[in-house]
Amino acid sequence: MQHRTRAIWILVFLACGFTLISFNLIQIQLVEHDKFWRMAIENHTHLESIPPKRGTLFDIDGNILAQTRQVYDLRLDGLLMSADHPEINLPKIAEALQVPEESLVRAFNPRNRDQLLAQNLDEGMAAKLRALKLDSLIIEGHNQRFYPNNEFAAHVLGYVDENGRGMAGMEKEMDKLLSGTPGERRVERDGKKHEIAAYQLAETPAINGDDVTLTIKMAIQHVVEDQLDQIAQTYQPSAAYIIVMDPQTGEIMAMGSRPNYDPNDRATFQPENVRDRCITDPVEPGSIFKIITLAGALNEGLVNLNTQVYCENGTFYYGGKELRDDEPNGWLPVEEVMAQSSNIGFAKIGINLGEEKLYRYATAFGIGQRTGIFSDQGESPGFLRPVSKWSALSITRIPMGQEVSATPIQLVTAMSVIANGGHLVVPRLARQVSDETGRVLQIYQPKFVRQVISASVASQVAQALHQVTVDGTAKNLHIPDGNGDLSCGGKTGTAQIFVDGAYSHKQFVSSFIGFAPAEDPAFVCLVMVDDPKTRNYYGAEVSAPVFATIASQVAQILNIPPDLPAPAPQAPAPALSSNPTPTTL
Repeated sequence: MQHRTRAIWILVFLACGFTLISFNLIQIQLVEHDKFWRMAIENHTHLESIPPKRGTLFDIDGNILAQTRQVYDLRLDGLLMSADHPEINLPKIAEALQVPEESLVRAFNPRNRDQLLAQNLDEGMAAKLRALKLDSLIIEGHNQRFYPNNEFAAHVLGYVDENGRGMAGMEKEMDKLLSGTPGERRVERDGKKHEIAAYQLAETPAINGDDVTLTIKMAIQHVVEDQLDQIAQTYQPSAAYIIVMDPQTGEIMAMGSRPNYDPNDRATFQPENVRDRCITDPVEPGSIFKIITLAGALNEGLVNLNTQVYCENGTFYYGGKELRDDEPNGWLPVEEVMAQSSNIGFAKIGINLGEEKLYRYATAFGIGQRTGIFSDQGESPGFLRPVSKWSALSITRIPMGQEVSATPIQLVTAMSVIANGGHLVVPRLARQVSDETGRVLQIYQPKFVRQVISASVASQVAQALHQVTVDGTAKNLHIPDGNGDLSCGGKTGTAQIFVDGAYSHKQFVSSFIGFAPAEDPAFVCLVMVDDPKTRNYYGAEVSAPVFATIASQVAQILNIPPDLPAPAPQAPAPALSSNPTPTTL
């Protein structure tokens, strides 16, 4: 009886156990099938992102400025290698990598299943490693952004971070178009980390990024880069800026500054190098601002180019303060006031124009406002105080470019108003967007903000600026162009740097901004050197010759014919006599 009872209880327990197991099997296989199926998929498969290829940046002629290339990282499974004759295969790997065999053998760790051996290998090197047919080698491909010209146009192009996102310049500005859309695939791998192709479950292909053609012209950018390097070497300035722009469309043909950096080399990414100073650094324009003062007075009909201005023989008192000119002058026509860059003459023109109108014309020319060439990249609006905060002296100082600051891109845009017949045009760096097949998706058109001055007034200011290069502060500025010269107009600037509450007599910003040809200009060019460390610091001595060099080469690149005869060769100076005869004048 006792044995029978024990047997019954065993059967009962077994029945209950099988019932519970059957219930769980039913629960797993029928009721919660989908849940456990998903868990199995997640545990045994891997979801991989398929990165899109980032779009290419081209110059206006189709030259590649930035591109994405496939590179490879090499990893070693030490456990697999330890069972695959490491004494034979490690030397083969070292030979393929072109590294010392001893260093690779010394670094080998049989317990490390994911040892990084090399990064960013090219396709040729990856092919050599694949040819070894070693299961212990893991070759992983990924995209890398590459700038084939290194420092060339670095501030325009910008750079990307480790994840391929644009962080500066056009890389950031056009990031959404360049990035594309990632794809994904779910794969299963074996114990050797190889994909089991037969078990591939799903794949959504990536959509590659669009290509962007910039307004930059490589040939002109090379000229600018070369001149910036020469400026840096000759003058050791705190900074230097050069911009070449088409005043009719706002297209930037070339733009650069120093210090510089290499977007391929993150060791050069110091903040002072990476900052695009052409848009972030406002400086006092000095005499360049006189262009705006003259344009406003002419547009209001207060003066014409022949109006006589008394320049006080070089010394003028206003509001109890002295204002001086480098060269004393008496009565001068307005055209000569500009040519000789008389501070006193422009102070009087500014007084005649008045505070409200001077402020209105400065803002109309874009001073104190961002151009919008880059969004959210630290562009400075410059500095222009409202009239309510002007001092009694401001009306005599602002007309000559003190108490106001502007970025290089603002100054080029302001000069373009004179060169294009009076329109404020938006500067831009993008010409068009196309997909990877070359189909054009978008073309960027010129944008005009406002008519600042009349076409007639723009022509008169251009005439006065041409006179600057004939007999003014940039006297006899020659732009050789083939068998002749190219006419031009422009303005020198030598601005004192404001240091510790006062204008320095030792630190200056030397600049020249000009256009060519003098009639119907094809380009505007700004050359600005911040604090040149030489005895020569005047804009006419430092920046104007650089402008002439750039303009000469730009004219040849753009096939602009000369419109002036070549200057006659000067006769050599006569030898001095040992007994010179006195001459009476």
